[in-house]
Amino acid sequence: MQSQIFTYVLLAGLAIALLWVIVTDLKSRTISNRLTLTIALGAPLYWLSIGLPLWPGIAYQIGLSLLVFAACCLLFAIRQMGGGDVKLLTALALWIPPSQFTMLLVAMAMLGWVLTMAIGAWRVAHSRTLGTRPARDTAFLVVGTAVAAVFASAVLGGPTLPLPGEAGPNASTSATAAMLFVLAPFIVLLVVTLGSIRIIRRHDNDLWVPYGPAISLAGIWILASGDLLARGVTLPIG
Repeated sequence: MQSQIFTYVLLAGLAIALLWVIVTDLKSRTISNRLTLTIALGAPLYWLSIGLPLWPGIAYQIGLSLLVFAACCLLFAIRQMGGGDVKLLTALALWIPPSQFTMLLVAMAMLGWVLTMAIGAWRVAHSRTLGTRPARDTAFLVVGTAVAAVFASAVLGGPTLPLPGEAGPNASTSATAAMLFVLAPFIVLLVVTLGSIRIIRRHDNDLWVPYGPAISLAGIWILASGDLLARGVTLPIG
């Protein structure tokens, strides 16, 4: 019982740390090394609280973290990811079981996409670039953000918009119609995404992808699913 309470405390602390990452990264585009180190050092305590065995449990977590670090270093080398983001995702890999890490990456990609669109809309709305139309471009980006949010919600198991009652039956009457029915959302997403990137770059060449907040929100999403707590229930304690 005490171990389970300790697990609750550790996971609550992780959630608070991730929330603080979001605040600081959005405010200053930096992630504190102390905060990342705290997240990393909390992982062994979490392993202890859930009774994670040295093999294969702890070994797999450390191996996953090293693999994530190596992959992120490549992204850092080609300037596609910041150093703080690399350290944060590496530290979080010590907590997330390998079976759930793919879902973390999917959530990170979806949420990062929505955040990039939303932040782009905010920056365009306050743009003073000559020869542009901030109001029109902001309206397009707001719509694009809504489209991205609906798609991300569907992928992550959240609320979805209901389809028109006759859309499904009509699409199933022929192979061509069915294919168009399936491809239509992806075509819309492609047009919206490419159009949004072009608009954002028209106002500001610095297209900021908020990896830190995206990683943190993905981690909180995994926490909310209860999978990290479930490990403490299913694994033997002591």
